[in-house]
Formats: sequence, structure tokens, C-alpha cells
Amino acid sequence: MEQILQKVGEDVLPGVIIICGGSYRRGKATCGDIDIIITHPDGTSHKGFLPKFVKCLKDMNFLREDLIFSTHSEEVYPRDIYTFGLVAWTGNDVLNRRLRLQAESRGFRLDDTGFFPAIQGSGGKRGTKGTANMKLYTEREVFDFLGFPWLEPHERNL
Repeated sequence: MEQILQKVGEDVLPGVIIICGGSYRRGKATCGDIDIIITHPDGTSHKGFLPKFVKCLKDMNFLREDLIFSTHSEEVYPRDIYTFGLVAWTGNDVLNRRLRLQAESRGFRLDDTGFFPAIQGSGGKRGTKGTANMKLYTEREVFDFLGFPWLEPHERNL
């Protein structure tokens, strides 16, 4: 299925990168759904891609139901935050919680869009994330920055 998604994506937007994440990327024997992470190396031409991509998948009867998706205004991950989306959408949820806690212990907030300096809330409560995003370009860099042992995707079934 990943090859089909990549081929359709290339037909819609040459150069697009589509990776199947979630349990599929972690090598689980079965998958209840497919999480896909999409970007484009040029950082801009991905805008407007998702509706066209979904339409093509429906037209070829690859999708049987409408997708409900919640995405960034860009609709796919801009190249400069793609790595964070890849880490988050590969999972699993236990690992994601551990990575977020590790980031918080170092004064950062981590989500699928990046590392941000943590801003302390009033009364010692956890605050919001700052606006400056740290630039990391590989999953290994994310793990290394956190001082977290590197785990290949198939090792992330915690």
C-alpha cells in the first residue's frame, strides 16, 4: 500500500515524499489503519496537495470512505518539521509520552511540529510552548538531543 500511495502522490506532485507510519512502520503483524506522513523537499509546493491526493485515491477506489483529517494549514508537513511528524506518527503512544516527558525535563515542549522552549505557566503549572522551533532533520537527531537511546521504527512497540 505504501508503494501505491507514493505512486499516486508522485502523479499528483512529483517529488512528494509519503511514508506510512504508525503500526505499519513499526512492523506490527496487523494494522487497523494507515497513518501517512507527507512532505515535499522544496518546502512549498505541498500546499493544496492533500485534497487532490484524496480525490485520486477515491477515484481509483483505493479509499472506500471519506477521510476526516485534521492537519496544519499547510495540509502536509513542511520539510523543516517533517522529522517531528515522522517521530510522532510512528509512535507508539508509550514512546511518544516518554519522549515528551524527556523534553520537558530539559525545558522543552515536543509535539509533531517540533521542539520549543517551554514557557512556565503561572503557579508552577506547565505553560505553553515558545515560538522558536529547534531545527533537527533526522529522527536520530531528535533522540540524540533528548539523550534517549536510538530505536529503529520496529523497536518502538513499547
